[in-house]
Amino acid sequence: MNEHKWEWLRTYMRKNNISQQQAADALQWKKTRISELLSGKRDFPVTKVFLAANFFNLDLEELTKYNTGLSEKIPSPKGKIIIRKENTDLVYLDIIDSANYTGNNLKSATIGRLPFDRNFAKTLNFSNISNIKIIIARGDDMSPTINDKDIVIVDISIKKPLTNGLYLFNIQNELFIKRLSINKFSGNADIISDNGLYPPIKIEDINNLSCLGKIIFICKHIG
Repeated sequence: MNEHKWEWLRTYMRKNNISQQQAADALQWKKTRISELLSGKRDFPVTKVFLAANFFNLDLEELTKYNTGLSEKIPSPKGKIIIRKENTDLVYLDIIDSANYTGNNLKSATIGRLPFDRNFAKTLNFSNISNIKIIIARGDDMSPTINDKDIVIVDISIKKPLTNGLYLFNIQNELFIKRLSINKFSGNADIISDNGLYPPIKIEDINNLSCLGKIIFICKHIG
């Protein structure tokens, strides 16, 4: 691929004050993929061409041909671009699919962003909104408390579990939601699966225990 194929789009975005994050939100795409596109490392997938033409206000047929290499003509703008201001009543939370976690960091499993009502966030006493993530739970180890595909909200600012509760753990480079039961007298703890088919994990010294965040809300999957 010509590495400068989309350089004109980068210039076009700068001219029209379009940020990569705005483009990513409009295309329902990761910001990193917008960056890769502008660097000439990828093209738009077929499923994104219509959204791109609509957002950037470009001729759809011309963009389709250019994107697939059938034409070298840079797509024509159809008029003035109108970038809608972000709804101040909404905040955007990262969506993390625990099945995609590779043991590196939560960002590696992020699959998108979800608008969330700011007032509802306040009622849940969210801390800094950048620390709040949405997790798609996988598996049956926490059933019936948390089932496969349930949505949980986690505060990743909490790295040291000090009280009993539900926490997000990295266990052998996989992402798990588990219940923590601390024995303050003995100084040890159990990491528990609510499904009795899975044995608890014994922690001899809670001072050596860390987590990726604390679960603060559960939304049950229906369907």
